[in-house]
Amino acid sequence: MGSSTLGKAASLDALLVECIHAFDDNGDLHANLLPRTLLLMHRWYVTSTELAGKLLMMYRDGKEDSCRMTRLKICYFMRFWIVTFPAEFNLDLGLIQITEEFREVAAQLGCEEHFKLIDISAIPSYDWMRKLTQRKKQAKKGKASLLFDHLEPVELAEHLTFLEFKSIRRISFTDYQSYVIHGCLVENPTLERSIALFNGISQWVQLMVLSKLTPQTRAEVIAKYIHVAQKLLHLQNFNTLMAVVGGLSHSSISRLKETHAYLAPEVLKIWSEMTELVSSNNNYSNYRKAFNECRGFKIPILGIHLKDLIAVHVVFPDWVGDGTMVNMVKMHQLYMTFNELVSLQSVVSQVEPNMDLVYLLTLSLDLYYTEDEIYELSLVREPRNPKSQVKFYSKL
Repeated sequence: MGSSTLGKAASLDALLVECIHAFDDNGDLHANLLPRTLLLMHRWYVTSTELAGKLLMMYRDGKEDSCRMTRLKICYFMRFWIVTFPAEFNLDLGLIQITEEFREVAAQLGCEEHFKLIDISAIPSYDWMRKLTQRKKQAKKGKASLLFDHLEPVELAEHLTFLEFKSIRRISFTDYQSYVIHGCLVENPTLERSIALFNGISQWVQLMVLSKLTPQTRAEVIAKYIHVAQKLLHLQNFNTLMAVVGGLSHSSISRLKETHAYLAPEVLKIWSEMTELVSSNNNYSNYRKAFNECRGFKIPILGIHLKDLIAVHVVFPDWVGDGTMVNMVKMHQLYMTFNELVSLQSVVSQVEPNMDLVYLLTLSLDLYYTEDEIYELSLVREPRNPKSQVKFYSKL
């Protein structure tokens, strides 16, 4: 993490000192990852208010003769925190208050440069990240909407990506932390909403296929959503790609032998590539390789990374030694995954959506059918052993 003085464990105070002195006299870091790692991961151990309070104490209590440069570097660290994770300074009231105290102390000491470094007045609003009320699932209403039949795969992929991005970027560090520690979605509506969207897309794809009455038209829908999956890969939206592949791989669709007989060889080739990409073989090695090679905007498969976080949490303790030393190995392992997830909050959507279409998609994805209801519809479309049933009825 860019530091040679820390071993496999360190106290929070030692970590803070190391982070402060990672900055040179001009406030540059020179590729040292430790400050970013601690600022992202500190809430695993203490609140943001507590961490900022430690920094304020170090700043205020230092002796002027010996710590003039240290005080400046503390302010560099605070500025780095503000620039790197601005949402915290808009949403966390305790952190906002500590920052204002910082500025007051800097003003009292006559340090105008320090006062300017810890300015949070220009931070934009992050109200969109605030907790959501859990939306109730709508009861099923008739057949799946056919309003999407005229849309090209790229249009569907882009609008599904817009919905996915809008949902997943609301999930905060503490939402992920709560799920990893408690293993459930209780009082975690933002993460619950994201998972519901994933399941809703998977179910919606099944219903769009099963809404068609003939094997040939069902095959056309399957082919269309295979191409949607391909476009999602181009958009580097792996989470929705997994949802679409999951829907098309579901038993209610995979059992439709008459339908699949109409799929063209080139479509089946694309399908094979998509399923191999998100296969669980070798701990999702194909997906991990593809995801790591992507640059720029990308949406990870949330479920896989949540499992990674849980695995690290179960294996390693948070604290070691006498219980006051941070397990640096665990912190680094968690950081590698959290960094991918939380970074989505600072990127800009790559899609300019048609909001009417977004509204229609949202309504369709919120319709709720049980697994049994979908499978029963599949049996209606292609009954079991249809030839034997025809023989039976011909005897009557």
